[in-house]
Amino acid sequence: MAMYRQAAETSGLTLGVEKIDDLVLTHLHGDHSNGLEAFAFARRYLYQPSTRPRLHALPEVLARVWDKLAPAMDGATRAESAMSTLEDYFEPCPIEPGVPVEVAGLKMEVRRTAHSVPTAGVLMRSGSGTLGWSGDTEFEMAHIDWLGQADCIVHECGEHFKHTHWAELDSLSEAVKEKIRLIHLPDGTEVPDGPMRPLREGEVLDMKNC
Repeated sequence: MAMYRQAAETSGLTLGVEKIDDLVLTHLHGDHSNGLEAFAFARRYLYQPSTRPRLHALPEVLARVWDKLAPAMDGATRAESAMSTLEDYFEPCPIEPGVPVEVAGLKMEVRRTAHSVPTAGVLMRSGSGTLGWSGDTEFEMAHIDWLGQADCIVHECGEHFKHTHWAELDSLSEAVKEKIRLIHLPDGTEVPDGPMRPLREGEVLDMKNC
């Protein structure tokens, strides 16, 4: 698929649908979930033997994934006797806040964020470091403190309702700001010079050092 080929070219990593067995879904807004349909079709029909990737998300997010996907994916082929379900494409793996789980060799924990739909922030720990992923969220100091356990924090930075603004992140201590890389910036946004730098397409992060 083109997206994975482009990601491999820009990052220098070997990437492909067939190599990804675990997906972490923070929430169901389209800019965070629209790739599920093409990914699942490819894994079920284009790669043999067909295997189900694991889909990790909050229980309330998993409960509504099929509402989003079913209109395009619940049909049956001539070789199938019944309509498809989410479980035909994915192995649903609910994750409860505060309960560590193992995902792809990493220790992962989630926390619900302050967003317009159920959303999770994520901490991922390996032997070499910890990565924090804010998820979409309005600014919340308790969430920042939780993410502060990480060596590197990838934090969203938007301009609209239910998102965190740059000025709010800039109010944090220098020690925290030095850990932060910014994503979710509107196209064309230029942020002031400082320790918080945008994460660029194709850039590969070291979990120990942003």
